[in-house]
Amino acid sequence: MISFCTSSQTKLSITEYDCIDDIAGIWDLILPRNHSLLSKNLRVVENARPDEMGFKYLLVHKNESLCGVVYLQHLKVKPSHFDGSTIDKPGLGWLKKCVNNQFSDMLICGNIFRIHFPGYFFKNPKDENLIFEVLTDFIKSNKENGRFCGILLKDCPEPLTVDRKFKPYHDDVTMELTIREEWESFEDYKNDLSKKYLQRCRKIQKARELLQVKTFTCEDILENSSRIQDLYLNVAMKQSLRIGFINSAYFYEMKKCYGDQFILNGYYLDNELVAFSSHILYPNDKMEIHYIGLNYAVNEQYCLYFNILFDGLKLAIENNKKQLELGRTARLAKASLGALPLQVHNYIFLKSGVPSLAFSFFSAWFLKKIGEEWTERNPFKSTSFKETELNPA
Repeated sequence: MISFCTSSQTKLSITEYDCIDDIAGIWDLILPRNHSLLSKNLRVVENARPDEMGFKYLLVHKNESLCGVVYLQHLKVKPSHFDGSTIDKPGLGWLKKCVNNQFSDMLICGNIFRIHFPGYFFKNPKDENLIFEVLTDFIKSNKENGRFCGILLKDCPEPLTVDRKFKPYHDDVTMELTIREEWESFEDYKNDLSKKYLQRCRKIQKARELLQVKTFTCEDILENSSRIQDLYLNVAMKQSLRIGFINSAYFYEMKKCYGDQFILNGYYLDNELVAFSSHILYPNDKMEIHYIGLNYAVNEQYCLYFNILFDGLKLAIENNKKQLELGRTARLAKASLGALPLQVHNYIFLKSGVPSLAFSFFSAWFLKKIGEEWTERNPFKSTSFKETELNPA
């Protein structure tokens, strides 16, 4: 436990902890029901300990009264987090040095493994902008924190008044599909597809006929942990930018925590596990297709990825959900399903020099890799349903 006070006139008192179990009772008391920051949700990642990640839990007091909580993840950025074909290019030695040197530690306020998972909560909404002050003074609080090259404040529920040290990051969007009221079954969804996309859907589902799907229990996840890890890494290592890796223990902890609200389906071909998909059923009207894993040797022949998307949509319809969260990657495939981009409110602080230059490079490179083709996809018969993209903050 470490305590410090902020340097501004606000005079906040902040107490830092390394383990959520040390303060779970106090922490949960301030949070609304079903809030993402409840200790049971944070315990999932802490118990799994993916990628040697560290954690900090901050209790924020104002006038000696608990006014907020802040959740931080400490990530050691490694060369494996980047596409080697890019980072090893001639002339980019400075970039590789940045990733390998002692200043490559990042602090994330939020959960890097989840979407719409803000890392802070204040009892009074008017205090939300204090998060910038808390993060800035946390970095200054002791010499150990001096190694951080930057802070990512992710998934803010609403736009914040920008602090001079933090800059908004507008290029982050997630893909979501709004489920129409008239879709009472997957067949209803198919009926709304244009002829081209209906034929495509039928072809994809035809390829699925030789696959067997099994819903995993906690015991099944443990039994197949090695294979789940391999299939997940197959997908993760294909991403251009893969900041942070989970492990098979993460799926076990998710299932143990959420029970029937977390579903992991295994896809089998001739008794061999060739893919899996995981899903989160939220207490509200939303469902998320979470992490997946694939055997790319048979992915194309059996349309594994696209069948996972269709099965996820079917599951959302069956559970009367109104929104299907699909995540940040593979925008072209998700737009072909009918998903649209949703702006995410992020803010970032980077030390000047190489860290700032590296971020600018990767940001521009990542957007170029994504391209613009996905923005033109609309699988439905009518364009009247198409919603406009949310304006960035």
